[in-house]
Amino acid sequence: MPTDALALALDAVPLGDDLRRPVDYNARLVAEAVLATPYREAPGTATPLPHTAYGLEPVDDGLRWRMCPAEGLRWSDGTPLRAEHLVAGVRDAAVRDRQTGRFFADGDAAAAELPDGRVEIRLREPAGFLPPLLTLPQFSPLRPDSDAVLGPYAPAATGPDGGPRLRLHRYAEAGGLPEELAFPVLADLDAAVGAFRSGRVHATPTTSFDVPDTGRYADDPDLVTAPMALFASLEFGRRVPALRRAPGLRAAVAAALDPEALAAGTGGLLEAAPAPVAALLGRDAPARPAAPGAREVRAVRAACADAGPLEVAYADFVPNGTVVAALCARLRQVFGLDLRPRALPYPAYVRAALTGDHTFLYTLTTADFPHPAALLGPWATGGTYSRTTGFTDAPFDRLFDAARTATGPAEAAAWLAAEERWLYVMPRVPLLRVRAHYLASPRVRAAGLTPSGVVPPLGLGAPAAAHP
Repeated sequence: MPTDALALALDAVPLGDDLRRPVDYNARLVAEAVLATPYREAPGTATPLPHTAYGLEPVDDGLRWRMCPAEGLRWSDGTPLRAEHLVAGVRDAAVRDRQTGRFFADGDAAAAELPDGRVEIRLREPAGFLPPLLTLPQFSPLRPDSDAVLGPYAPAATGPDGGPRLRLHRYAEAGGLPEELAFPVLADLDAAVGAFRSGRVHATPTTSFDVPDTGRYADDPDLVTAPMALFASLEFGRRVPALRRAPGLRAAVAAALDPEALAAGTGGLLEAAPAPVAALLGRDAPARPAAPGAREVRAVRAACADAGPLEVAYADFVPNGTVVAALCARLRQVFGLDLRPRALPYPAYVRAALTGDHTFLYTLTTADFPHPAALLGPWATGGTYSRTTGFTDAPFDRLFDAARTATGPAEAAAWLAAEERWLYVMPRVPLLRVRAHYLASPRVRAAGLTPSGVVPPLGLGAPAAAHP
C-alpha cells in the first residue's frame, strides 16, 4: 500500500456491477468514492450539500428545479465538468430507475441545459424532496461514451481479499485525501478486529457486531456508535393472507410487541423506532397501544390456523437471530402460536421479501436518502413495494402526494400524517432502527457517518494528526 492509504473493511464482496446502482451497503460505500453526485450527504445534518452542482432552486412551485454545474471539477481524463454531463446523469436515472423515475418527465424531457448554462430538472408533479434525492449515486453526472470518473477515486484493481482498491486520479481535487482507498473483505469480526489492531485496516465493518461484542468493546476508545437510516420490521407474508389484509389484526400483533424491550436485548445495536418517519424527523413515536384483548388473540390465532409451519424468517446476519428469537418468544407467549425462527441465506431472504412467500419475515428497510420520502415513496402507487406486494391505498396516496408537495413549516406535519396512515395499512409492523458499531482510526472517526450510514470519502481528507 502507498504510505498515505486507508483501508475500510467490508463484511462481504459488494453486490452489483453498476456503481450508479449499488445493491448493498458495501457497494454504496465504494460508489461514494468513485462517483460525484450533484448534492451530497454530510454527517450531522439532513440538509444536502452542493457537490457537482450548486444553487438548486425550485421553479413553478417545485414542478421544475434549476441548478448550476460546479466550477473547476475535472473528470479523470481531464475533461471539465459541463452542464451536459449533469443532464445526462439525471436523464439516465429518470429512464432506468423505476422507483425514482416515476417522478420525472418522460425521457429526455427529464432534464435540459438552459441557454444561461444552468441545468433544469423537470418533474411530472412537484416534489419537495428533490435535493436529498440528488444525493443518490444514480444521479451522478454521466458521459455515456467514456469510462472516466468524476469522483476523487478511480477503480485500480481487486485486492487479494476480493475487495476493490481505488486510487486518486491526477485531476482529483484531493484536499488531503489518501492516495489509495482499499476495501478488504473480512466477514469474520475477530479477523477484522485483528486487522484493525495491526493497522492493516482503519475501520471494521459498520454492522458486524453481535450482542456479546457490544459489551466486549463498550469501553474501547476506538469504538464508534451512530444511528443509521436502516429500520427493522415484522412483515406479514402471503401464507397468512388474513393477517396481511387486516389492519386490525396487524395492530393486535404490534400491540403485543414492545420495541423498547426488543432493543434492550441487543446491547445498543438497535433502538426502538416503531415510527421510522418520526425517527428520521427527530420526533417522538406515537404512544404504544394497549395490549391485545382476548378477542384479538383469538382472531390472530384463527388467521394463522391454516398457514402451515409458523416461522419468522430472517437474513442470517447479526444481530437478526437475537431479535427474531425474542419476537418468537413474545408472540408464543401472547398468542400461543408455535412460532420458530428460520435463518435464510441472503439471496433467499431477498427472494422472500420480494415475493412475500413466507409467513412472517423480519426485514430491514434502508432509507436510501435522508428524507421521509425514501421510506414512504416505495409504498405509494407505482413504487417498488407497491408493485411487488400488490399494496395500494388511495388515502395513503393522497397523503403522500400532499407531503411530497409540502414546503416550509407544514412539511414535517404532512409527512407525519402520511406515516400515520402508512402505519395503519401497510402489511408490516415497524419496530427498530439499526445503530452502527465499529472500530475506527482517528481519521475515519473524524469523517463520521452520513444520515444514510455511509463513511463520506470527502471527510477523509484531513490527516490523522489533525484529529484528537
